[in-house]
Amino acid sequence: MATTLLVSENKIKSWTNINRNVDVDAIKAEIGIAQDIHLMPILGAKFYYHLLDQVTSTGNTFNSDELTLINEYVSPYLIQVSYFELIPHLHYRSMNVGIVGPSGLEGGRTGVDSDTMKYLRNIQKQRADFYKQRLQDYLLTGRGQGKFPQYDSYSTIDGITPMKNEKYNSPIYLNHTTRYGWSDRRTRYLNQSNGIPWYSEWDIINDPCWGCQ
Repeated sequence: MATTLLVSENKIKSWTNINRNVDVDAIKAEIGIAQDIHLMPILGAKFYYHLLDQVTSTGNTFNSDELTLINEYVSPYLIQVSYFELIPHLHYRSMNVGIVGPSGLEGGRTGVDSDTMKYLRNIQKQRADFYKQRLQDYLLTGRGQGKFPQYDSYSTIDGITPMKNEKYNSPIYLNHTTRYGWSDRRTRYLNQSNGIPWYSEWDIINDPCWGCQ
């Protein structure tokens, strides 16, 4: 698990509804897990460890492009995905007598049931997925293109390679698509080449539409 963190536990408390009294060490542990499990596959091991190496005991040595990446894209994603990983451990605690559920809390408050916890975690996953796609878009099609050599040049020898084709709108990978769906132009071409009649409501409203990809 990563020992160098790219976002602080205080920042996570500030941007989520995690109570200020939640154990700091518990939050730090989940940040490290979130970085390794969720962030590393997006950036690839080579770029990921490069960023970790820029963090020192007295600050960081990020260049201006890396600083923008960390502050505006990586941190928002890590905040949400770390909270996603933390929720079960706020619900169930590992104590010296074993794993303890939310039978009762101090101050007369009662913990939510397991189904509610799963429901809240699902909401948090959707938020994390949005910031994940935002980060990927910045690196692949946005202003981050070509700015990070460790992201653009890699091999399997470096470890995990960057995730560059996952879709936000579906867990199923469809070739020749954008995250907005199947390419209209390619569908039109396949239908015409096979003599299949083509109809599109979008064409009726915006005729012609050859750039809907």
